[in-house]
Amino acid sequence: MTLSRRTLLGLASAFALTRPVGAQTVRELYQGRTIVTGRRPETRLPGMVRCLAQVLVRVSGDPRLAVHPLLARLSETPETAVATYSYRDLYAFRPIRDEQGTRDRPYEMTVEYDPAKIDAMLAQMGSRPWLAERPRLVVFLAVHHIGSSFMLSSMVDQGELMRQSFQDAAWNAAMEVVIPSPETLARAGLTVENTAEATPQSLLGFVDRKVGQVPLVGLLDWSKPLLAWKARWRIAADGAPGWGIEGVNFDAAFRNGVGGAAQVLSGNGTPG
Repeated sequence: MTLSRRTLLGLASAFALTRPVGAQTVRELYQGRTIVTGRRPETRLPGMVRCLAQVLVRVSGDPRLAVHPLLARLSETPETAVATYSYRDLYAFRPIRDEQGTRDRPYEMTVEYDPAKIDAMLAQMGSRPWLAERPRLVVFLAVHHIGSSFMLSSMVDQGELMRQSFQDAAWNAAMEVVIPSPETLARAGLTVENTAEATPQSLLGFVDRKVGQVPLVGLLDWSKPLLAWKARWRIAADGAPGWGIEGVNFDAAFRNGVGGAAQVLSGNGTPG
């Protein structure tokens, strides 16, 4: 049986919970992970290319580095900054039945990087490590789909795949994402009808600022002409304008939201 990428990522997430950078060691921050098929060099090296881009973004807080012009050259020898790598068998409790099954077996590959070498790469790209305690994002999201509109919350069955997707986006940015409870949404008076008018600053009273929580307000709308999602994001940070993306699935929309928030909060400018 072939499992979807979302299922494989869900299996991987069951082994590794998202934590804020402040709760991570530097060693954990300088790690990338990806799903590979088998443990052969022909799948390992492309996996290391993906992990290199991932760790540069995680360490800096700047999602633009994933498309930086210098990345292509650095990716020609993706193992240069690697300290160690390991595999976790996502079919750990399934027997290996034949050689083909062994080659096709999915693994989560974790790549640990040498911090000094990654920092040197960041310097070449005009960037720097973001090693300070990172804020925790509380996502207030209104979803408008065909025949269904709802506020994403932590306790309602509706939106489970979206909650999982946010955790994947959070790991990629080395951030923590909190989905508010229905009670918090009720106290804030937020509905799908009025979220567009709500300012992030007006929601500061409904997050725990003592532990560094910051409101991230989002609108996720299904576009019939595009047959895809449109997203707009705003964050409670001084002078930060809104940003957004369209024509994508909700995984990409959430990466845009969380990655954009990391970009603003890390001092790397405004999301495009």
